[in-house]
Amino acid sequence: MVYKCIPQFVEKIWGDESLSERYSVKGKIGEVWLCSDFPSKRTDLVDEDGKKVEWNKINDIWRTERFPFLIKHIKTTQWLSIQVHPDNETAKKVGEPWGKPEMWFFLSDGEIVNGLKKGALNEIKKGNRDWESLLNFVKVKAGEAVYIQPGTVHAMGPGVEVYEFQLTSDMTYRLYDWDRGRKLHFEEALAVATENVAQPFKFEEFSCPYFTVKLTENEKLTTKKSVYLVEKGLFKREICNIPTAFISSGKETIETQGRIFEMGES
Repeated sequence: MVYKCIPQFVEKIWGDESLSERYSVKGKIGEVWLCSDFPSKRTDLVDEDGKKVEWNKINDIWRTERFPFLIKHIKTTQWLSIQVHPDNETAKKVGEPWGKPEMWFFLSDGEIVNGLKKGALNEIKKGNRDWESLLNFVKVKAGEAVYIQPGTVHAMGPGVEVYEFQLTSDMTYRLYDWDRGRKLHFEEALAVATENVAQPFKFEEFSCPYFTVKLTENEKLTTKKSVYLVEKGLFKREICNIPTAFISSGKETIETQGRIFEMGES
């Protein structure tokens, strides 16, 4: 059985109205949560007959209290905050099942903050706030990906568009927000920040201790217990004109067209 996710739309101060237009909604949408069991931003689910399905049914199949995988479509017009995510151990101390490891697949060229420069963490703790000299800025290209493991200081720059694959968590600690007045989480961020730098790579398949993601463009696909992001095309009997996520509960050979990302267990 295949279940379709109905996306949730999140407005951001750095959101992009062209993303809203693509999904035929209004507002400065920054994030489209394509598949999410996060309590405050759950995507609705429907079965192949269009009937609503509760997340409890999916989680019973997967034998988990919260569905582990979350997929977003993100597009920016401004820099995101300089931020860091905690690991599983830190998250569990505040009642969350997981931290927030994430992989970005770039749909556009752009620039990101990718970690701190060597020695910068100690400089920040001493009071240095010259962010231009502390942060590692990196150019990225469409078709590349980066793995942002917990503890990596990071941010997306303006004009960046990505699919983000992550564990189902929303724990974000802001170090700096370009003086926009939003709340910072400085002490929490420093407690988990490292000087790790992610390495951009040409994406075909990715695996980390938390999940795997691979790209397929087969006319026929044998599903398994995974999430499938269909960029545009056909997935079984569903024609997708916008990026659409599906959850598969087991093995089944189906017809597909277009570029499809499969996210599953490591």
